[in-house]
Amino acid sequence: MIQLFLMQFFLQPLNGSVANYTQILLRNKGWSFSLIGVLIALGQITTILGPMVITALAERRGTEKRALLLCSILSLVFHIPFVLSGSKALTMVSYVISCIFIWSLNPLSDGIINKYCSLTGRNLYGKIRATGTAGYVLIMFLFSVLAWPSEGNNNQIMLNIALFTALFMVFAAATPDAGRDVHKIDRTDESEGVFRVSWFDSRFYLLMLIIGISKVSMAVIDKMLMGYMTEEMGLGRWFTAFIALGALAEFAVLIAGDRLLEKKHVRDYSLLLFSSLALAVRLVSYSLTKNVYVFACAQLLHGLVFGGCHIATIHWIHNNVPRKHYSVAMSFYHCVAINLPVMLGSLAGGFIVDSMGYRSLFIIYALFPLLSLVLGLANRKKYLSDTL
Repeated sequence: MIQLFLMQFFLQPLNGSVANYTQILLRNKGWSFSLIGVLIALGQITTILGPMVITALAERRGTEKRALLLCSILSLVFHIPFVLSGSKALTMVSYVISCIFIWSLNPLSDGIINKYCSLTGRNLYGKIRATGTAGYVLIMFLFSVLAWPSEGNNNQIMLNIALFTALFMVFAAATPDAGRDVHKIDRTDESEGVFRVSWFDSRFYLLMLIIGISKVSMAVIDKMLMGYMTEEMGLGRWFTAFIALGALAEFAVLIAGDRLLEKKHVRDYSLLLFSSLALAVRLVSYSLTKNVYVFACAQLLHGLVFGGCHIATIHWIHNNVPRKHYSVAMSFYHCVAINLPVMLGSLAGGFIVDSMGYRSLFIIYALFPLLSLVLGLANRKKYLSDTL
């Protein structure tokens, strides 16, 4: 079981080593915000279908663990030319392909963890995921203190990705093969194929829509905020400390939220709606001032923005989706409810920054979580009338 905790402990810093430096390393190559936005959007397109297909095929065969390790290797292979190549064409092709594999790791690992929890009857997901956030916080603070990797040195960024890929793979290889075990118990009818709409009810798809509308704005947080911190606010290497601050709040919400959901002191759907409200407030705060203290307070909202949304969604899926389809449900959540909206947000966001600046970007994108909140409130009876 400890392997699951350690796997997550290194997976989230690996994700951060990729996501937090993508815009920065491309700016190091002299790319414009518009071109970066287009490339990130192209990468997000591949993350809509690629991870879903990989996860569905792996779940059908009970080979999620094997797929996790293979995706880790292929992600590293394609990141090398993406980070280091001076060719625009090679950079673009390698980035688009690498996105398929690096962003398959989250749904595959989440599916394995959920299945392990189901097999053992222990509600450990929140604690395991919080361990990943703790690793992320620790590593981001270390990056700030040690000035490693340098935001202006792509070689150091690549070495960092390779290091955390290797550490993640060590513990992923040792983790319990829960996907195989569930496959043996709950055999899937081969005639069902890799995905059927009928596997999930209408409430699942509506929930994904509500989440997806809000996640359009997460393109700002996940893909563009690093450039704002380094270029507009002049934080330099300390930008990772502010990322870690947000992750620290996420850690607190994952632990507290998991406990509150388990004790039925809060409903998963209500927590989900609060996360949309928090995202709108966070973006409006960014637009009002560049004051570092206001920015730090806004970063603390990341706890609700991501942590609240994520733990609520996992809790809902765990209680409302058949166990044998956990991995596909998680892949649908990551790919369709997160990656697709972030793709759309990234595509438009780069052009907005180039033409109108970051302040307009923050104000415009604050509208999406508000729209999500309105849609969620309008459909609350479909979810809040149910037992947790």
